[in-house]
Amino acid sequence: MGFLDLIFPKRCVVCGRFGEYLCEEDKKKIQPAKAFCPVCLRAAISGATHPKCKGKLSLDGLICLVDYKSPVKEIIAELKYRFVTDLARILEQEIRKPHFLDKYDFAGFTMVPIPLSSGKKNWRGFNQAEILARVVARRWKLPFDPEVLQKIRETKPQAKLRRDERLKQVKRTFGLVSETVKGKKYIIFDDVWTTGATLKAAATALKRKGAATVWGMTLASSH
Repeated sequence: MGFLDLIFPKRCVVCGRFGEYLCEEDKKKIQPAKAFCPVCLRAAISGATHPKCKGKLSLDGLICLVDYKSPVKEIIAELKYRFVTDLARILEQEIRKPHFLDKYDFAGFTMVPIPLSSGKKNWRGFNQAEILARVVARRWKLPFDPEVLQKIRETKPQAKLRRDERLKQVKRTFGLVSETVKGKKYIIFDDVWTTGATLKAAATALKRKGAATVWGMTLASSH
């Protein structure tokens, strides 16, 4: 135990037990999310978009790793709003487990995290989507490129908006740093799927410039 741990002892973000930011009992509550089509939200094999739901600019599929329930909900809140970066390492350890990642094959894809605005990243000091996307890319041995997308305008926090407001505000939010995306395949990574507005807007930006295939991926899903 380090000196800081003596002064500021770690407590489980769920039950308050001293020792770690997430106790072993609460780790057991993390459950895989069910696969669903990102357009109609109905069950879908491996998360692939149903053929009848596909549009020219739509996501080709979606992978959500875990349910957005306790303790994942508390972990993400602590990470995003209280900057407890040790929790990112806990999430890394959990999603490295074989039953979360080893059933997929995305050879030939490039992993791209949803970017923060420069102001928000400077304020927070990190991009949680980038941290987790890098873990998955390393596990799958995929190229990782955080410079493909850029956020070209600031938006309000999604958690404070209604569904229709979320869908409206993310339109034309993302631009491309690199225009050389034509014919390429991408996985775009965000922390949580709620309405899917952010991932859909990013997919549209990539497909408008000729990306061949774009899947979405999130740590958690509230669906």
